Amino acid sequence: CEYVSGGRIVLSPTGKITPYHDVNVIREAAKKGMTRALDAGMKKPLLIVENVVDFPDGQLVCTMGALEALYIPLQIRERQNTKIFIRIGLHAEEKQTEAFERVVRNAIALERSRIFARDIGGSDPERMAPAKIVEYVKKSFAEDQNNITIKVIEDEEVIAQEYPLFAAVSRAANRIDRHKGRIVEIEYKSSNPSRVTETLMLVGKGVTYDTGGADIKISGKMAGMARDKCGAAAVAGFLKACSILKPPHLKVIGILCLCRNSVGEDSYVSDELLLSRSGKTVRVTNTDAEGRLAMADSVFKMSELALKELNPHIYTIATLTGHARACYGNYTA
Repeated sequence: CEYVSGGRIVLSPTGKITPYHDVNVIREAAKKGMTRALDAGMKKPLLIVENVVDFPDGQLVCTMGALEALYIPLQIRERQNTKIFIRIGLHAEEKQTEAFERVVRNAIALERSRIFARDIGGSDPERMAPAKIVEYVKKSFAEDQNNITIKVIEDEEVIAQEYPLFAAVSRAANRIDRHKGRIVEIEYKSSNPSRVTETLMLVGKGVTYDTGGADIKISGKMAGMARDKCGAAAVAGFLKACSILKPPHLKVIGILCLCRNSVGEDSYVSDELLLSRSGKTVRVTNTDAEGRLAMADSVFKMSELALKELNPHIYTIATLTGHARACYGNYTA
C-alpha cells in the first residue's frame, strides 16, 4: 500500500460479533494481526485502536492483545539479544482525550506486570526454582520500596511449624537448596491509608515442578508441569500492577507458596496424617493433589489476618485444572 509507511497494512477482523461473544474476540484479533505484522517483517507497527460500542474496555483489551504477541520468553532474552520490534505505536481518533491516555497508561502498566508474571510462570523449573523466583521478585520490586514490602520465609523449622502441610509437599525437595520451599509475602499499601476501602488477600500456588510425588505422573503427563507455578506468578504480577498504578483505595496482601513436588526417599506419601496450621488433621490420599496442601496453611493465615483488615476478600489462584475440568468441562476449565 503506497499510502502508508512501509507499504503494508494488516487487517485482522473479529468476524461478526454476536451477543454470545465477549471482549476476547478483540484481543484474539489484535494478537493475530500483530503476529502477522511481525511475520511480515514490520519493526515499527502502528496499531489502529477503534472504539467498540459493545465493549467499553475494547481499546484496552485490543492493545493488550497486540502487546501479547510481542512477548519474548525470559530465557531467550537472557541468552541472546533478540529484539523482534523497535517500537509500537497506537492511534485512535480520540487520542488526545483523557480516556485514551488512561488506556495507554493502564496498558503499559498491565503489560509490564504481565511480562513479569509470564517470566515466572513460563520459565523452566531450574530458571524459576523457588530460590530463583525469590531473587527475581526482589529484583523486580526493588524500585517499588515505597509501597511494597516483601518477607521471605525459608527456614525449614519455621515452615514446618507454621506451614506444616506446605512443608510435607516440599519435603522431598529440601535436600537441594535451590528447590527448598519458600513462602513469600508481598504487601501493597496505599500512600494514603485513610482512603483504603477494601483489602484483597491473594494466595498463589507456586509449585515449580510437579512430578506428582510418590503418586508419580505417568504416560507423559509430567510434561508441562513447570507451569504449575502460574498461580503464584499471577499473584506476583497483580502486586506488580498495583505497585505501578498505585490504586489509593486498595490494600493488597499476597502469599506465594513456592515449592517443588519431587519424588525421593523423603517424599510424603498417601496415608500420612498431617496436622495443619488450623489444627485440623488431614489424611493424604493422593500426593498429586498437592496444590491444596501447598496453599491451605497460607489460606488459614489469611483468614487470621483478615480479622484485622478492612473489608477483606480472600482468593486462591492456582493451576488445579484437572478437577476444574471434571466439574465444569474443558471450555470453562
